[in-house]
Amino acid sequence: MNPPFYLPLMLCLLLMGCRANDDSISIFISNSHSAAEARIEPLSAQFEFIADEFVMTDSRVPFVRPYPKQMDIAETSNKSCWQPNLQREFTALESYSLDTLTMKGVLGDRKQLWALIYTPEGQLIKIREGHYIGLNHGQVQRVGSRSIDIEEILPDGAGCWLKRTTHLALNQQ
Repeated sequence: MNPPFYLPLMLCLLLMGCRANDDSISIFISNSHSAAEARIEPLSAQFEFIADEFVMTDSRVPFVRPYPKQMDIAETSNKSCWQPNLQREFTALESYSLDTLTMKGVLGDRKQLWALIYTPEGQLIKIREGHYIGLNHGQVQRVGSRSIDIEEILPDGAGCWLKRTTHLALNQQ
């Protein structure tokens, strides 16, 4: 079936009739632009910053984190409060803060569980109850299937030490 011969002619006429007359729109836009007024409040005076000159009053460099004060062994032995055993050998995991270590899993049975600890250097170390971990002399109290309970020892500033319990949860990434 061939289309009727007048169909293309009607299509051309239809498309020519769709040509829009946009003269009224352009006149409206130009009138709106000429009548528009901008209401802008003036800016307030700019604050003038005056920097103080840095005067170094101490020999410590202010841009480097200070080291914690190390107490003398003779000082700590005279205290009547509880003191940790600082003469013991420190483990590799005690050179990392707890927030940089991640627990990756657990090995063992119900009698003895070992936690797998991942260090920032990519080393995997297994620990159990009684082992030390973290910068604050943390001792592992319990190894569970989803977390490790750690008892940290913190100095109170007066030569004594305080105990605090914290947890290291299993990271499942």
